[in-house]
Amino acid sequence: MLHFSLFKETIDQSKDHLTWLHLYFQGEPFLNPEFLKMVSYADQQGVFTSTSTNAHYLSQDTVDQIIQSGLRQLIVSMDGITQEIYEKYRIGGKLEKVQNGLKTLISSRAKAKKIFPRVVLQFLVTGQNEHQIPALKTWAEALGVDELQLKSTQIYDYEDGSELIPSDLGYSRYIPDGKGKWKLKKKIENKCWRMWQGAVVTWDGRVVPCCFDKDAQYVMGQLPEKSLAAIWNSENYQKFRAQLLEDRAQLEICRNCTE
Repeated sequence: MLHFSLFKETIDQSKDHLTWLHLYFQGEPFLNPEFLKMVSYADQQGVFTSTSTNAHYLSQDTVDQIIQSGLRQLIVSMDGITQEIYEKYRIGGKLEKVQNGLKTLISSRAKAKKIFPRVVLQFLVTGQNEHQIPALKTWAEALGVDELQLKSTQIYDYEDGSELIPSDLGYSRYIPDGKGKWKLKKKIENKCWRMWQGAVVTWDGRVVPCCFDKDAQYVMGQLPEKSLAAIWNSENYQKFRAQLLEDRAQLEICRNCTE
């Protein structure tokens, strides 16, 4: 679990050129008891803060703290409008908790006469839930979320197809290749803006190139052993960027990416 001391040191190193901080990476941020303390510190340094949550921990007390923390954007993942569909992807999740938490947040924000955090409802479109999009839009509008995002789903081993691939390929990252297999809809090119725009720091200080490196396979350096600037400009990082520009397909995390 990320400790405040490491977080503070990293922010202090980067705050003069850090504009956007997404406090989330493959986990539930509200499980960290120091999470909103981190949000407040970053906000005090003039950094735009965003996070993503499954919304199972949005009690009234937590919502009040969120509004006071300075958090600018809260993304809520809700991939179904009924419990039966929701739990197919969010295994063990309770849709009622998500919906009640959202209602509490939006109503409390209005009572406090605040405009932040901006609430984004995110829906990963799959073959299991695409039929619920009309009902989702109606529900989201009635609740008053600030934005509804319908996002395509990353699927491992997509080549042989999957029930997660929507029938409406407008919501899919994958299309038939005409030979009985599936392929990426978007052609992979040897470039990626992410390599020069930002990076990801894991809970224990490992710096990885981007959020597609979910298992931290490509560690560029370790905080606080080295400064963030030293890692960013390191030979290891430069070699990774050069490999991406030369032949992106050789990098495992880049083979199933649409950026």
